[in-house]
Amino acid sequence: MTIYIVRHGETEENLQSILQGHMPGTLTEKGKAQVRTTAKQLAQEGVKFTRIVTSDLKRAMDSAQFISEELHIPIIPMETLRERDWGKFTGMTIAEASEKYRINGKWVFPKGLAESEEGIYERANKALSELQKLYADETFIIVTHGQFARNLIAAHHKCNYHDVPAFKNAEIRVLNIYL
Repeated sequence: MTIYIVRHGETEENLQSILQGHMPGTLTEKGKAQVRTTAKQLAQEGVKFTRIVTSDLKRAMDSAQFISEELHIPIIPMETLRERDWGKFTGMTIAEASEKYRINGKWVFPKGLAESEEGIYERANKALSELQKLYADETFIIVTHGQFARNLIAAHHKCNYHDVPAFKNAEIRVLNIYL
């Protein structure tokens, strides 16, 4: 199984440094252009992609749509591919949340108020298992979110997501999974 992981394009909320979590998100004009460029890059790969599996959040769905229009492949929404759920901190700026809940570079939230780092990592493991069952012999594209994309890679390599470099908007990374 080969997965081309793509982070959604830049959003208005990215520009404001907002913890988007499960918010829909609105692509900027730059974000739309980023994803169009990514779609063209994917088309030039010479790879026969079977489908796009995407987070069901609007910013990812919109990004997936641009890629689908270029490659003429179907889009399949998958809730499991959503970004980290910031709970009651969703919509807050990173600076606001960091003042109260970031210690030595790590988010430390009171239990149950936001999805934990362990929780998103476990969800990434679950997503990989589901994808292997559904598309084991395929080459496809995942459109998802920055932190979740890092967790997918970390789950596959059995490392901490902090060891995986951050994704830029509309960046492509390839993950080969040998079954």
